[in-house]
Amino acid sequence: MSNNPSPPIDVNAIRREFPALEHYTWFQNGGVSITPARIAEEHARLMRELLDRGPLHIIYPDEEYERRRTTMQSLAEFFAVDPNELALMRGVSEAYQTVLRGLDWQPGDEIIISQDEEAALLLPALHLRDRYGVRVVKLPLFSATDQQLAALQECLSVRTRLVALSHVTTDLGYRLPMHDICRIANQQGALTFVDVAHSAGLFELDLSGMGCDFAGILSYKWMYSPYASGLLYARQTSQQLLAITYAGGRSEQSLDFEQDAYTLRETAERFQYGPWSWPLVHTWAAAARWLQQIGLPTIDQRTTLLANQLKQQLGQLDGVSLLTPLQAERSAALVTFGLAGWTGESLARQLRRRWKMIVKPLPHTRQGLRISLPFFLLEEELDQLVTALRTLQSETPD
Repeated sequence: MSNNPSPPIDVNAIRREFPALEHYTWFQNGGVSITPARIAEEHARLMRELLDRGPLHIIYPDEEYERRRTTMQSLAEFFAVDPNELALMRGVSEAYQTVLRGLDWQPGDEIIISQDEEAALLLPALHLRDRYGVRVVKLPLFSATDQQLAALQECLSVRTRLVALSHVTTDLGYRLPMHDICRIANQQGALTFVDVAHSAGLFELDLSGMGCDFAGILSYKWMYSPYASGLLYARQTSQQLLAITYAGGRSEQSLDFEQDAYTLRETAERFQYGPWSWPLVHTWAAAARWLQQIGLPTIDQRTTLLANQLKQQLGQLDGVSLLTPLQAERSAALVTFGLAGWTGESLARQLRRRWKMIVKPLPHTRQGLRISLPFFLLEEELDQLVTALRTLQSETPD
């Protein structure tokens, strides 16, 4: 978080952009975000344009291809990278698969993921294990940065090919010190992939400065664009380290239909094989500009304030176990906790039925709730959540 004070957010004005908030309290932005009116209207305008004018890249190619160039430039600036380092994808999963399938895995090679990864990173890693004999190493999570980096050193070996981690972990909400992790991994000869699904749009991201080789980016959580668009970031110096597994109709620089010869693009676009919905991609760029107008440092400070308030209030409840790090610099907009005697499913069901609060129960064997804290939540909504939990404490779980 920035140390400099940022202009306060007019929360009520922002909330008027979200008519869906009239129906419930929204604690599930980490799943799929609700969409602000101006972003939904931009998407509708672009779709209406297709209706009124036809497919622009065919009828008005000079106009549309220039707009596409501008859109990619906007997204590149948002993440502090060169546009030539971005390839359009359908989400983090496709970006990650592109990296995994571009490496020549051998039995005994190792991939490091964290103990808190969802299916987008976990399942492909397990598939590598079963198909190629790759060893999946799970990085334990620690609140203290020095312990976290020491744990990484313990996991690394001469067989580590890739360190693939979420910048902010999916359910427990640990913000990992990715700059140091990437530096250490690269010093050991391992490549790095970072899933920024739970950091993109929450605070300023400099992927180039982070030092990762690759990153997966998506549009529909904390960037408030409609579901779904994505990007693969591939550092220029790392692009040639990946083989092209899928060469499709968006990866070629040239294609000779008579001689059956082709050349691939020299940029990250060589990893593309499309197609995509360009109205969605253009809308994502509009959402990025909207967030920049509000100010990423401002959003960061607001989110940190909300997270700190909720953590403090939960700490005053008997039977609550906080699972997310207390320190602001080691967490982000996710606060996860358990309540003694209650399953996450039961808590989520009661909160939705009785208080119209939409929350995510923790999956699998963990018990508890993950609370997402978008910057436009009200402090009194956190008070209402804590009051509801206090009420449930005195009741028998359903």
